[in-house]
Amino acid sequence: MIRVRLFGGFEVWHGDRQVRGFESQKVRALFVYLACQAGRAFSRDHLAGLLWPEQEEEGARHALRQAIYNLRLALPGKDGPTPPLLVSHGDIRINPAAGLWVDVHAFEEAIKRGASRDAADPHHLATAVQLYRGDFLAGFFVRDSSSFEEWLIAEQERLREATVEALRALIESYRRRGEYRFGLHYARRLVALEPLAEEPRRNLMRFYAMTGRRSQALAEYEDLVALLDRELGVDPLAETRELYESIRDDAPTQGIPIADGEPIGPIIPLAGRRGAWDRLRDSWRRTLSGETPVTVVEGETGIGKTRLIRTFLDAVSGSRRIVVLRGAGRPTLLPSPFLPWLDLLRGAFDEAAEGGGPDPAKLAPEKFADLVRLLPEVALRRPELPPPAPLKRAADRRRMFETVVDYLAGFCSAGLGMATVPLVIFLDDLHLVDDDSLELLQYAIARLRGRPCWFLIASEAIEPDDPRPCLSAIAKDAEHVTIRRFDDGAVEEIAVSLVGDVSAGELSHWLSERCRGLPFALAELINLLWDEGLLTPGDNGIWQLASSLATAVVPESGDLEALLGERVRRLPSSIRRLAIQASFAGWTFEADLLQRAADEHPAVVEIGLELLLKRWLIRQSIRYWSTFGRASDVVLWQRGARRGSFEFAHQQVREALASSVFPARQRALHVRVAETLEVLAADHLESHTEELAAHYLAAEKWERALPYLERAETRARGLLARSAAIRYATAAAEARLKLAAERTDDSAEPTDPFSFERAEAAAD
Repeated sequence: MIRVRLFGGFEVWHGDRQVRGFESQKVRALFVYLACQAGRAFSRDHLAGLLWPEQEEEGARHALRQAIYNLRLALPGKDGPTPPLLVSHGDIRINPAAGLWVDVHAFEEAIKRGASRDAADPHHLATAVQLYRGDFLAGFFVRDSSSFEEWLIAEQERLREATVEALRALIESYRRRGEYRFGLHYARRLVALEPLAEEPRRNLMRFYAMTGRRSQALAEYEDLVALLDRELGVDPLAETRELYESIRDDAPTQGIPIADGEPIGPIIPLAGRRGAWDRLRDSWRRTLSGETPVTVVEGETGIGKTRLIRTFLDAVSGSRRIVVLRGAGRPTLLPSPFLPWLDLLRGAFDEAAEGGGPDPAKLAPEKFADLVRLLPEVALRRPELPPPAPLKRAADRRRMFETVVDYLAGFCSAGLGMATVPLVIFLDDLHLVDDDSLELLQYAIARLRGRPCWFLIASEAIEPDDPRPCLSAIAKDAEHVTIRRFDDGAVEEIAVSLVGDVSAGELSHWLSERCRGLPFALAELINLLWDEGLLTPGDNGIWQLASSLATAVVPESGDLEALLGERVRRLPSSIRRLAIQASFAGWTFEADLLQRAADEHPAVVEIGLELLLKRWLIRQSIRYWSTFGRASDVVLWQRGARRGSFEFAHQQVREALASSVFPARQRALHVRVAETLEVLAADHLESHTEELAAHYLAAEKWERALPYLERAETRARGLLARSAAIRYATAAAEARLKLAAERTDDSAEPTDPFSFERAEAAAD
């Protein structure tokens, strides 16, 4: 394939070789004009008049013939079955069958897909911005050709403006999601394009402040003041001054110096997923038309299911008001009934607190009690109400299901004057979800039928004959979108986007040999190169590859566990200890809990989280996608992006960290998390019963685990969660046996002989 790069200058590549045989600037201009409009044929008269207007007609046509001759010689493939140029007596055009790749065409396609009417898509907009490495044909000049110059200037302005709009959309998307590190990255790009514009500078100041770089935020203002005075002789607008003063005056009580200028790690494009993306778009359009689709995105672990869904939701939530609520199944030592629904409801309450949904505290007392049964901490919103009684009959449980689903349905009509608001219920890792959650999901799908609600599910492959009846029924009625491993073309696309044409061949070959097409393995290999300094930032978003990849210490091909272990070992020892402690806190964890459990100074924790974010080992946790502000700017920049909730980039990252320490150390870390949680959640321990039981059980602290196991059993029975109640009762019985075995004096309490009978009683 011939690759033509016109952003930032003029380059033509064939494989890893740059094509240089153009004898004049007008030959290059001819090729550029044809390549940028590859779908059109141009008459010889038009091209001659465009590039040689100073010559007589015959002289101009002769010059054109010479340029065509040189162009055919310079371009590879002239003698092949699909030559790049099609030349006839009357006109000239690019051969559409030649497979010519032009960065301007790729840019325009990405902009078109990223700014479509029903979904402003950050993935495609980011791809477009990555392609924009400078102004169109920067520094390119053709003498005595005013028509070509006019076309060139018009194209430069058009493409530059498209880039500015894409950057604005990206900045807004990441601001709305609270992912300020990404927003900062794109805000810097926009300020570089528009240094005198104040809105981009204000965005950059906000992102600096929100990521803990208050001094850089203030310095940006000072730079702007000097620039405006020097170039325009004016002062900044009042809005810019007010922002500066708010950042200056609302200094955080604690802060850490963060080195500025270091970029975030390589951003890997979402390659090879166009078919799956289009099917998600079709389901979204059906949702907007009032249907209730159920879509299961399925594939093996590490195939990129969650990333595809998150990226798509970023896109659709950027174009209109919607509500997205997220829950997930997780591998747990003990079952936690309705776990994904608890996460989903917490996200709904957060959304409601921002003004985007119904207030649960305003529900009727009996309905409010149903929510308290699931989430005991909700009781704090109405302390005057008595504790809810346990469920006794199947009809009571069905009423609780009805309350949950009707409350969520309220989000479809909470649109601040809009008739309806689409609701997306995103359930991740459905194959790990407990049976009670599956039963509620099946009920919700049936009850919300006919509303603009989309059940978007990620899972390993589900068969219609799965032994779990609810899962089988859901799988039977759902639309399945299966995603598979990358082919070599997708790997090459990623390599080109990262390192450009010169090194893409070497990198794509190196990656293909080792990742075996698994997207997660490919991402971790790229991150390992970043860790080792073999991939370093260059100009205009392009990364520089080390002279040789032979020095990279990489485990055997396909050994993902060893690869992750290698990345863990490369962490500085203090950061590694912090990350390991976080892995025992759970799939998601709070910065405050981590700080106390690790017994570290806040500054150490912030530095550690900053590094783990940069290494792509963790990310900020998002339970819901909101079009409302999450809190005031002042609060956000006082907290910084290194406070709040985080989650691991992948469950296997967490497992690699947790398995890197010996069992005795693992037990001690479980105890630290449990003890810290007891302190932080002292006023609502009931909401953490199952979590505390699991921590103390994993730590083999039988005496401390027993009260929580018994409470968890009682709670499961109160929810009529039969299988969970059996598991907790059995675990409690086993803990009593272990405790009795540890006692050696005569005062040992006898083992309860009815524990297993109690388990069966709980089931009934």
